[in-house]
Amino acid sequence: MTRLLKALERLALAVDTIEKNFEATSNESDGTLQEVQKNLDQSLKENADLKTTKQEVGDRLDKVIGQLSASLEK
Repeated sequence: MTRLLKALERLALAVDTIEKNFEATSNESDGTLQEVQKNLDQSLKENADLKTTKQEVGDRLDKVIGQLSASLEK
């Protein structure tokens, strides 16, 4: 019976170790996922900012080209 109790104790210890490792891995995965989501959000914001800047630059270039064309026609 003593061998059986020792085996049960080792089994319980092994299960505890597996559960702790699983929790640690799960927490690391959550952290990694949060990091990826943060980077994605930042990239989307930067992309929106770049689109706005591109539109502003395009509008300014169109205005300058129009002014140059008008001055060359005179």
